[in-house]
Amino acid sequence: MTLKIPSSIGGIDGKAEYERIMNEKSEEKQSKLEYKVNPNQIILPNSDLQFVKDENLYKEIIKYLNKTFSNHKDKFSSKLSFDKKDNVMKGSNTYIATAVDMFLNKEMPDYRIARQIDLEQNLPMFKDKYVDTGLALKNLSNNTNKSQAEYLFNQLKQRGLSESDFPVWFNLRDLDLDNNLNFNLTDESLYKPKAECLNWVSGTHYSIIDNFGLPEKEYKSSNRQIWTNDNALSRCCLLRYSDLGSSSSDFSGSGDIGRVIFARNTSSVSSNKTSGGII
Repeated sequence: MTLKIPSSIGGIDGKAEYERIMNEKSEEKQSKLEYKVNPNQIILPNSDLQFVKDENLYKEIIKYLNKTFSNHKDKFSSKLSFDKKDNVMKGSNTYIATAVDMFLNKEMPDYRIARQIDLEQNLPMFKDKYVDTGLALKNLSNNTNKSQAEYLFNQLKQRGLSESDFPVWFNLRDLDLDNNLNFNLTDESLYKPKAECLNWVSGTHYSIIDNFGLPEKEYKSSNRQIWTNDNALSRCCLLRYSDLGSSSSDFSGSGDIGRVIFARNTSSVSSNKTSGGII
């Protein structure tokens, strides 16, 4: 279709009006291809650790998930909701937490998702909730999530690790998720080889943690427990009673008590090593 240029429109120069219309069409087309978060339209997190408390921010997250993972809405956006009564985004799974961190890295780089060690700073805040924080790579022999385990391990081999370094813990923070829902290491990814607690007997009690927030020593008198299994690759969460779960095989399962937690990149909770690799 050809747009005819009028000589004048209500006293406005026709060429100028034509350019205005075409610019608007170009902007409209571009907006369909890409969007940017407008910080003036959302209420930014104002503490070191915070739930998603703003509905406009929730909507921006949904836009990003739908755009980036358009073929997997059943595992992403459909698992989230915003409760206007409680004023909070509800739902979480391994894929969502990783993708929200990707969203923050691109659109709101002053923020990131919280890691297990961050959550340890204020455990009462997450009572009766669960928060996805990591992955546990335990072996390549069990068939549960085996293909994703092999995909991750091939990346570790390029970094000099072998199966003798199993089990390996990965922070979801700074992982990258592709359209095939494989987890990719980045230059900033942090992981811990020989995270022996992931092989402890399921239900082992602990109290002391390491600098990843993982159990370091067994402590029978503590109420905290770690839950484990023999999956090739498992989902890891802080559970509702401050336990550490590393036994779920379902990366896409989500419930109303799940929460995605934001942390400030400049806050004290991010003070440990932030470059990629092994701590």
